Order: sequence, then C-alpha cells, then structure tokens
Amino acid sequence: MKDSATMHTGPLGSTIHVLRADAGTIAELAAIDWTCRFRRVCLDPVRGIITLMAPSRLHEDLSEIFGHIVDAAGSTIAGAAKGIRSTRLRRPGEPPGTGMEPDCAFYVGERARGYYTALAEGEAAADAFVERTAPDLVVEVEITHADAGKAERYGEMGVRELWRLHGRKGTRELRAEFLALTPGSAPRNLGASEVLGGLTPDDVCEAVEGVRFSQTLAERMEAVARIVHRRQRGSVRVSEEETPYHASL
Repeated sequence: MKDSATMHTGPLGSTIHVLRADAGTIAELAAIDWTCRFRRVCLDPVRGIITLMAPSRLHEDLSEIFGHIVDAAGSTIAGAAKGIRSTRLRRPGEPPGTGMEPDCAFYVGERARGYYTALAEGEAAADAFVERTAPDLVVEVEITHADAGKAERYGEMGVRELWRLHGRKGTRELRAEFLALTPGSAPRNLGASEVLGGLTPDDVCEAVEGVRFSQTLAERMEAVARIVHRRQRGSVRVSEEETPYHASL
C-alpha cells in the first residue's frame, strides 16, 4: 500500500473508505469478497484506487429512483432500456474482479436490444455481452474527492454518457450534471442528454421528486412520462419553428 486508508462521510451520508495501491496489489485484492462488508466497491488498477462504500439509505433511495427514471424514459424514447445496476465495469485485459462500479448503469436503445438478444441465447451469452459491451449511460449519485478521473475511465471503456447528481443529506436540493464521454478526450458538459432524447438536468431533477413520492409502479411511470412527453412536445415545436416556409409557386 502506498498510504493508509482514509475514511470520510459523503454528502448523502454514506461511509467511504479510500485506499491507494499499485496495480499488482489491487489485482491480488480483487480475490477478496469485499461485498460482505461494503455494498459499493471500486478496484481500479489504472488510477491505483480502491474505494469501499457503505451507502446510506438516501444514497440507495436515489440510486433506485434513477433506475426507474432511466428505465421508463429509455423505454419511451429509445424503445428499449436495461439496467445493470452494480455490475463492475472494466476494460478488456484488466485483471478479473477489478473495475469501476457505478451506482447505476444502463444499456439504452441498440445496446439494450443487443443485450436481450444475447440473453435469449443463454446466461453465458449475456455475461459475455456485458463483458465486451460498455453501458450507454452510467450514474453517480454521491460525488466525493475520490471521483477524480472517473469520467475519463468510463469514457475509455466506451460509456457514452455520465450523469452526476449533487445533493446533500438534510436538504431537498438536487443538481444534476451531464457529461458526454469519448475515449481519449476530456468529458464534455451537456445541456441535454444525447442518450435520452434531449432530457435536461432540470428534467431529471424534477423526475426524481415525482418518482420519490410515487407509491405505485403506475405512478412512477406517469411521473417520468409527463416530463418525457413535455420534452418531446417542446422538441417538435422547436423543429417546426426552425423549418423555413416555402411558398407555393
């Protein structure tokens, strides 16, 4: 180990341990079943970081809410969506058991359909698909100082977009940040999602509030559908306004 573990409390109340080690040590530590003590585990040999999180109730609540939002919005906008919640993501050739573990990860549209095609062939085919295919979208709901370089790592894996949620325990204030990811390039701030049909960070924060207080699946779906349909209607109006009028000859 390069230095001793540090422990702190995240803005949503989660307990987070951050350790630094060389790539070889991290590869060896991947043999340990860390999940018996920690629900979220990142073993990143590239950044030389081990992050062990015991997530708070609020952290898990928001992760579940984002699962509902992306599933509903992706199904409506792209025709298919598949969440792979706590799957550890790594590039081909990186040691088994290592990798990044986002709070939520999703296939949307074409990649989601590819996953279901593989699943129809069997569990081994589905596992192989996940191993070679990065999700379209990952979500991090609790941002800490250990997240430096995470966006670039996701981009190198082939993830198209990262959503980061900024919130704090004891308040209802939420702020979302969308980043477009490209291998070899710096993350690019987005005013609207390129993966999910132009949804904005404000749309997503509004959807969080709607889903949070929904007591049934139908209510959760409706809370997301209202925002998606409003955004789609707005996009149609903008498109119509931008289309030049050609008078008949």
